[in-house]
Amino acid sequence: MSHKTALKIYEWASYILLLGATVVYFWLKSQGVAIVLIILILAVFMRLMMERTRFRACEEENDELRADLRRLTQLLAEEKKKHQNNENQ
Repeated sequence: MSHKTALKIYEWASYILLLGATVVYFWLKSQGVAIVLIILILAVFMRLMMERTRFRACEEENDELRADLRRLTQLLAEEKKKHQNNENQ
């Protein structure tokens, strides 16, 4: 599953859980407080999972960019070395 898909799933799940908690609260009034709290905790957990997925995606992208930067720096150094060898000959 891609990061974008996981982000959408967690985001929508948290919205649905918040809506569900609201419905349960107004439906059961004082009797369903424990159920509402559990649903709200699940919604917060979904949001935390969404942020964790977003953080991991950013870290992976940063790692890819660092690897690209190292590769490009190495290519630049090789080209400079070739250029200097051609000028010295």
